Amino acid sequence: MSLAVVTDSAACLTESLLGDRAIEIVALHAVPGENGASGTTSRPSVQELVDVYRRAAGRAQEVLAIHISSALSGTMDNARIAAAQLEAEYSGRDGRTERRRPQWLRVVDSGTSSGALGLAVLAAARAHDARRGAALAQASTARSCQLFVVDDLGRLARSGRIDRTTARLDGVLGIRPVLALTRDGIRALETVRGAARARRHLIAQAVRAAGGTALSGPRRPAEPVRLAIQGDDADMLAQLETGLREAMEEAGAIVTEVLTLPVDEATSTHVGPGALGIAVAPDLRAH
Repeated sequence: MSLAVVTDSAACLTESLLGDRAIEIVALHAVPGENGASGTTSRPSVQELVDVYRRAAGRAQEVLAIHISSALSGTMDNARIAAAQLEAEYSGRDGRTERRRPQWLRVVDSGTSSGALGLAVLAAARAHDARRGAALAQASTARSCQLFVVDDLGRLARSGRIDRTTARLDGVLGIRPVLALTRDGIRALETVRGAARARRHLIAQAVRAAGGTALSGPRRPAEPVRLAIQGDDADMLAQLETGLREAMEEAGAIVTEVLTLPVDEATSTHVGPGALGIAVAPDLRAH
């Protein structure tokens, strides 16, 4: 049995990470704004998804599609339509010549995005069949945490990706919320004053998610984790990685890998320049 995994560009996976893995990527689209206005984004079309699913079916017996959270994008709506069309095409119900039909074509809402989505896709790609791949992806996302800070909340507010309470913080002098992506959308975990303090608290929240001892309250038991960091400033990313590694080691977290991922164009449209993100996910290779 062989498996091909499909995801979208929100997973932020680089060519070097893809390597010889059977992973196909469909692009989310960034639409530039006019007259100085912020840009927007659009989901892949049904036809684009049909094409990439068909390409994946040509290289494996089973196909598993893992897409950006439906709380952030309508990609899942089009993905389900595309999967149904492709199933009909392969079974010959649309009047075309019957083709070899994949034994399983499954579409999964990851409930997340960015580094957490990328880590889930990489976990799923280890499987030899869609059932196991879906289980690995869901195990990864269920126990993962996607954290980030932004310089400007306005973009997220205008696109409706943060609630009104959080959006009101935009323009409050020096306030920087540490944000988390949940299955219901984006929420503020805490608010601090100043960019440097926000970065420290971003790291502290990541340590806690990894089972370290930072912050007060109950903590998750330490287990091997993989991390992904993201940002558009190389120097800031290097500082973030150094601080993150030191904090994880001091707190007793078990980190097996730290990946540095880009910020895809569509995500950048919503978070703006200067955003920093950390994804924490279980290292399922250790199980």
